[in-house]
Parts: sequence; C-alpha cells; structure tokens
Amino acid sequence: MLIVWIALGLGGGLQVNYLADVLPGTRRFAQPYWWPLNSKKVRKYFSARRVILVQCFFLAAALFINQRPPLNFSAFLFFILLIYFGVVTVIDVEHRVVMHPVSLAGALLLGGVGLWRHGFVPTLLGGLVAFGFMLALFFAGEWLGRLLARRRGEKWEETALGFGDVNLAGVIGLLMGWPVALEALLLGIVAAGVFSFGYLLVMLLTRRYRVLAAIPYAPFLCLGAVVMIAASIYSF
Repeated sequence: MLIVWIALGLGGGLQVNYLADVLPGTRRFAQPYWWPLNSKKVRKYFSARRVILVQCFFLAAALFINQRPPLNFSAFLFFILLIYFGVVTVIDVEHRVVMHPVSLAGALLLGGVGLWRHGFVPTLLGGLVAFGFMLALFFAGEWLGRLLARRRGEKWEETALGFGDVNLAGVIGLLMGWPVALEALLLGIVAAGVFSFGYLLVMLLTRRYRVLAAIPYAPFLCLGAVVMIAASIYSF
C-alpha cells in the first residue's frame, strides 16, 4: 500500500499542476506544457517552484493518509477532495479567479459527497446558507471598497472577495452540510483575516503598502473546509 500511495501522491500533484496550467487559458483539457516529452522541457517544468511545492505537498499528504487512514471516511475520496481544493487554490493564487467550470465540477463532486454523508436536506441547506452568507459579504465588500476608493479619489479595481469565492462557498456548504458549513466558512474567514493582518504589517515595514490591495481568498476557504472535514474524520 505504501507504493500505491506514493504513486497516488505523485499522480495527484501532477493532476493539480496540469489542471492549474491548462484550465485558466483553455477552459478545457489540453496538451500539458511538458508534452511532447523533451528532456530540457521536462527538466525546466519540474524545477519550477510551484510545481515542486505542489508535488511535495501531495506526496506528503498521501504518505500521511497511508499512515493515518480516516476513521469513518474513504481515504481515497479524502485525497480526491484534497486534489480539488488544490486546483482551486493554485489557480486563485496565480490568476486571482475561481473558475465557474471548476465550481460546477465541485458542486457535482462535493455535493455528491455531502449527500452521501449528510442526506439531502442538510446538504442543500448547507449549500444555500453558505452561498447566501458569502453573497452578503460580497455585496458589503463591493460597497465598502467603492466608498473608500471614491473618498480617496482613486479608481475602484477589485475586492479581495470575488463572485467566484461566493460560488466556492456554496460548494463547500454542500460538502459540509448544515450547520458545519458556516463553521468552515468562519474558520476560513478568520484565517484570511490573520494572514491579511500579517501581510499588511510586512508591506508597511517594507514600505510596499498599497491601499485596497487584494489577496486571493479562495485558499483560505479551502483551508477552512479541509480543516473541518479532517477534524470530522480523524481523531487527533
């Protein structure tokens, strides 16, 4: 099983890197950057920092799952969920977008898991409440950002929270079900707040602070979901 999970870890990292490469530009499955095989091209691709980090993370996750299988959940399915959240995270970090096709695929995959774990009503309610809660935050952020930009005489560009994050919140709500969906979102929001505070301090100390600078928000929502589902299937 160790060899199987090592293969799954390497394959999972490859899948995340591949999807994060091709989906933002093509919106479909396409030929990977390192194909057709060429030693120079392959060496250059797999020495890139993001590729290395993703490969190492998923290999480590696979080894952990092999050592500590979930108590009441499919180990393979948990790894699939990590792959999905990995794709969302990498794309949002690099392109500042949560793609609608990725959200739709997540609604089908994570919604199916939610139905299996929680039943129809808690799954649907979790998705609706999470979507509505994040939608309210989206409109509040838009209003506040435009107000601050207008008062400073600056052009309004973007807010940290985009509509793709709203869709992602609904997907996470389907996975977690009611009422855990809100707990997962709040955990992600707190994590984003802590990171933003640290980021702000660093930018101020290095004198690179920019008013209304946005950070990718989806990784923190994904983190909240992964932590909550891990807490429900592991005994730490």
